[in-house]
Amino acid sequence: MKKTKSCVILNIKISDMKEDVIMNDKKALKLVMSAMFASLVCVATMIIKIQTVTNGYINIGDCFVLLSGWLLGGVYGAFAAGIGSFLADILAGYPVYAVATFIIKGVMALIAYWVFHRNKSFSKALVSATLAELFMAVSYLIFDYFVMGYGNAAVVSFPANIVQGIVGAVLGLLLLNLMRNNKTLKDYFKI
Repeated sequence: MKKTKSCVILNIKISDMKEDVIMNDKKALKLVMSAMFASLVCVATMIIKIQTVTNGYINIGDCFVLLSGWLLGGVYGAFAAGIGSFLADILAGYPVYAVATFIIKGVMALIAYWVFHRNKSFSKALVSATLAELFMAVSYLIFDYFVMGYGNAAVVSFPANIVQGIVGAVLGLLLLNLMRNNKTLKDYFKI
């Protein structure tokens, strides 16, 4: 009789634990996906760098910043985008930009998520990418002008940031559409 009771109690505890494990698995998977996207943002930012006249560089990291927002959601996407971009600035020798980049890229992912998540259509993705990239270009202009003290010289970097934004938006939209054509990815990310 005691063995039966202990088995029943054990089974109840195991089944209770199973629910906790499933919940934790979802959270763990979301964290792993966020870390993966942070890595993708960092590597994409660092791997292709086109130097600009203002000692900055154009990169393709923005496509993964946008994808972070579209695919991971607001909070997870913002942290993935911000951390990946922050690390890229630190590792690439631009530590003075790292904190601003963390904020700017995180907000970009939030903008991408906020506009896109309600409808998830191509037009919403395009609008969200455009708004996010414009926010990025204007934010770096303000940062360079006021914080870095470049004054009117900060305007010179604006066109390069617009080019980077266009490249990031186009690549991000292409990757989003490719992912939509893959049933597994489409179902997983609910896109």
